[in-house]
Amino acid sequence: MSTQEVLKPTNSTGRIAAMHITRGIALCLALAFCYALSAQTTATWQGGKPGRTTDWSCPANWSGGHVPDEFTQVIIPSGKQFYPVIKCAATPIDALLIESGSTLAIHAGASLVILGETGRFEGFTVLGQIRNDGTLDIGEAVNISTAFLKQVQGNGIVISPTVGMDTLARRR
Repeated sequence: MSTQEVLKPTNSTGRIAAMHITRGIALCLALAFCYALSAQTTATWQGGKPGRTTDWSCPANWSGGHVPDEFTQVIIPSGKQFYPVIKCAATPIDALLIESGSTLAIHAGASLVILGETGRFEGFTVLGQIRNDGTLDIGEAVNISTAFLKQVQGNGIVISPTVGMDTLARRR
């Protein structure tokens, strides 16, 4: 007996059971897709946690009390007393918006990876400034322009499929 013969329903009860199984699988896939979409979050920089006022890795410095991860769109708003500093390799994030008048610092030996997979903020929108003395790795989905690179200062490296690997010090 072949596999097709075993799986082929031979009566109406078998066809109904197969139909219910198919619907159940479709429902499970739809729920999994909805969960994946809802897993995307937005984290806004608050800063100011006593003793760790500028620490990117401190949950208390972020809205929601969670350090951003690969499912997070990050907003660094203007008007803050303290702005984030990345001192080591941060968990990759999905997208980044740095508002005008705000800053982000990446120390030597530290890195930030922006995946840009959801397309929010076009993956990477910098209206403020980035002080990069480490590595800024920008994913394939993000389009980088020359105007963007002028918003990034420091002696670090920018890695992007659009510009390749660009040493900031070389552009001076």
